[in-house]
Amino acid sequence: MAHTMTVDPGRHERLDSTLSIPVPHDMADGPLRLAPGDIDAQVTGGILHAIIHRMERDKPLTLEPGPGAAGGRMSATKGNGTVLIAENGEEITTYHFRDGSPLPITSKPFFHPLNLEGLSLTREVAPKSAPQPKIDHTHHRSLWVAHGDVNGTDVWSDEKGHGFQKHVSFTRLFSGPVVAGFQEELTWTDAAGKPVMDETRLFRAWRGAAAGRFIDLEVTLRATYGPVKLGDTKEGGICSLRIREPLQGDRDGLMTNAVGGTGEPEIWGQRSPWLDYSGTLEGKKVGIAVFDHPRSFRYPTHWHARDYGLFTANPFALHDYKSGWSEDGSHQMKRGDSLPFGYRIYLHAGDRDSARVASHWLNFAYEPRVEVK
Repeated sequence: MAHTMTVDPGRHERLDSTLSIPVPHDMADGPLRLAPGDIDAQVTGGILHAIIHRMERDKPLTLEPGPGAAGGRMSATKGNGTVLIAENGEEITTYHFRDGSPLPITSKPFFHPLNLEGLSLTREVAPKSAPQPKIDHTHHRSLWVAHGDVNGTDVWSDEKGHGFQKHVSFTRLFSGPVVAGFQEELTWTDAAGKPVMDETRLFRAWRGAAAGRFIDLEVTLRATYGPVKLGDTKEGGICSLRIREPLQGDRDGLMTNAVGGTGEPEIWGQRSPWLDYSGTLEGKKVGIAVFDHPRSFRYPTHWHARDYGLFTANPFALHDYKSGWSEDGSHQMKRGDSLPFGYRIYLHAGDRDSARVASHWLNFAYEPRVEVK
């Protein structure tokens, strides 16, 4: 059956705007070409993904799907304890999820590196075969998911008595002309290996655009085994990053948020729909922004963000963020409950303003309205 799509940008000019929308069941998985405009797209798991590079305000587009080119530029390739995410064979990131990875996995999976045009923007992680550097916070491994008080178990640090995130399975690996990534099932355990809760983790890297690169991380926590208390502690972040040293706020980098805060004193513990870290790395102006989606639990999130290069989306730490606050930031899940979180990581050239961080957050949080007929 032939379908048409009407895409309404609303009252905003939109540049490099992504679409992720459910499509009718008769649209099979695979590459598509949306016309007019020769827009590459793909259907994966009943969701159509596309990047529309320019839309003028108040001017809806009518698009007709047609056959796409075979194969795809974006790929997700499973290895021994790793998944390589690449564009045209060039590494964007590698997911290190269990033993077999060349990098040390102490308690939980992580992504390393995060590359923009071949330049890694996150903290280096030394291979297991190399001498391990003497660094602060050895558990800060590039990009990861964690929380420091899950029914009293520390699933944040690698200190004595820490818990674990155990890879269970990949329910999907997908590649194509527009996005590549995976959906994974994990189990969080206590120090003895007893299951505490389950997680579904969806990771999606988009093809590079003029804006830079978008990476999506969706996390759903589930109280499968009984009640789960996510405690009030700053030691955590459902989306956590540690950036390269030259980008740090105590070096030459600049940390800013959506409400005008600059630097750790104005940002740490505060709420904001996005946070950006920008600076100069190997002679290039670059940055990383993290966007919180309105569907996330306790949007807009509080940020555990430091001038030494850590920034995490942590909505649970009210006591730690401000001494004397009477509100308890912990959250109790009953058995069967779930919590959703959605984030976009935006790797960009230039500073916050030249990279149009605020506009790209808007595109992410409030996608153009789409009608499929």
